[in-house]
Parts: sequence; structure tokens; C-alpha cells
Amino acid sequence: MSLSNLQPVHYIALGLAAALLLFIVLFIYALSSKRKAIRAKEEALNKERSEMKTNYEESSEKSRLTFKKELAEQKDTYEAQLSTQNAQIDSLKLFSRDKGEYLTDLTLINLKDNLVAQERIRPEDMHVLANIYIPGKRVKSTDKLDHVILTRTGIYVIDSNYWTGHLYHGISEMQFDGEPIFETVFNILELDPKSEQTICLDKAEDGSAQFKSYKHSIEELKLKAERLEKVFELPYPVTPIAYYNAEGVGSEHITNYSRDNSVKVIVGEKELEHFFEKFVFHGRFQYKVEELEEVRAAIEHLNP
Repeated sequence: MSLSNLQPVHYIALGLAAALLLFIVLFIYALSSKRKAIRAKEEALNKERSEMKTNYEESSEKSRLTFKKELAEQKDTYEAQLSTQNAQIDSLKLFSRDKGEYLTDLTLINLKDNLVAQERIRPEDMHVLANIYIPGKRVKSTDKLDHVILTRTGIYVIDSNYWTGHLYHGISEMQFDGEPIFETVFNILELDPKSEQTICLDKAEDGSAQFKSYKHSIEELKLKAERLEKVFELPYPVTPIAYYNAEGVGSEHITNYSRDNSVKVIVGEKELEHFFEKFVFHGRFQYKVEELEEVRAAIEHLNP
């Protein structure tokens, strides 16, 4: 068909076909543009998410490192403080151990070694612990124990004193009528007359006589034994021992007025050795070896 033969209807059809083609092209272009826009938004959103994730991870890592650093610094500070306190405690223990405590330590260690060598006891049947502290809620409530002796027949607290002269043990106001001088001594030394006290009559450097007071009352020694029993939840009472030792000093140098049989009074190395050999290791067993070890470990845990 030639163009000259085309009728108007043909032109209309061609126009519609061209319009349809143009519409299809424009639709495809619009669809493509929309897809590109959607893809661009998705990419932008993914990029934003990726950046947020990266920022979060970086922030989290920075926070973790900061926290780790702060924790390490706190730990270093704590360990430094703990080390300083331990050094102070060790120093306190070192300077608080006097001659009497040292000699008592030697006596008890030698006694144990001899008993083990004689096969009368095993090493695990007796533990000698020196310069023990039982901490309290306040510094002033902390108790210092010169020696704690753990045996299968019982546990003992020894308060060591290295003195010369004549000892008057267990004096209270009960003796004032028979010995009036003691009332004067109590007033001068500001001692509690209702509690049993121990004083010593000794020779001063200038040759004169002088009275010296035992640093703690017998009641305080009993309280230390009771506190040891309570803190470590011991099943049996702890026996308190007031031990006095000096070169050449024996039982003839002590006058014992005490009516309190709960506190053992021992004077001199021989009497101390005799007490443990005769009364301790021939008594009835109260503790198993494993129980003694548990008590020893618990005490040493508080005294590193």
C-alpha cells in the first residue's frame, strides 16, 4: 500500500501506534529511573547502616578498652594499697615481737622437734603459730596473740612475758587487807582492783625497788581465748596460758593469788615443757589431724 492510498483511519492507527510506542518507551524509562532511585536509596540505607554498625563497633571497642584500662588501673591501685598494708602489717609484726615472744617461740619449736625425734608425736600433731592477729571490725578491736598452739588434745593461747624480779600473779582487792601495800601500788599504776592483775617487784637501774604492771589483765587474756574460739568456730574451749620467762627464773619467783583456774600460769622453760609433755600429750584427743590442719590454714589465711 502506497502513502497515497492511505486513508485517515490509517493515519489515526499509525498515530496511536507511535503514541503507544512512545508510552512504552517512557514507561520503561520511568520504571528504570524508579528502580535506579530505589537502588540508590537502598545503597544509601545500606551505607548508613554500615556506617552506624562501624561507629557502634568502634564506640563499643573504645568503651571496652577504656573500661579495661580503668579496671586495670583500679586493680593496680588496689594491689599497691594491699601491698602497702601487708608491708605495714609485716612491719608491725616484726617490731611487736619482743624478746619474751622470741624465746618462747624457740622453746616451743625445740619442744616439738624433740617430741617428733623421740617419735612421741608426729609433725602434724602439733602446730606452733607465733604473732597471730585476729582482726576486728575496728583497728582497736584487733587482738594480738603471742602464740597459738594447736594439738590434738586441745588448743592453747600463750601470752609471753620476759621479766626478772618477783611476780605477784592474780592480785585483786581481795589481797588489800592482808597486803596493804598492793592497794597503794594499784592506785599508783591505775589498775582495776576488781580484776585479777599481775605485777612484778624488780630492781631498778639505780638500785631501788620498783613495781611494774603486767600489760594486760587476766580477764583480757581469757577474752582473747574466747574470741579465738568464736572466730574460728572451734568445738572446744581454748585454754589461756600466762607464761613468764626469764633466765634463771623458776616457780620460786612467783606468788600466785589467782582463784581463776581457767588460766594456766607457767613460769620458765622447764615448767612450760613439763606442762606440754605431761598434761597435753597424755590427754584425751579432741581434734583429728585434718581438723587441726583446717584450723591452722584458717588462722594463717588471716595472717599471710
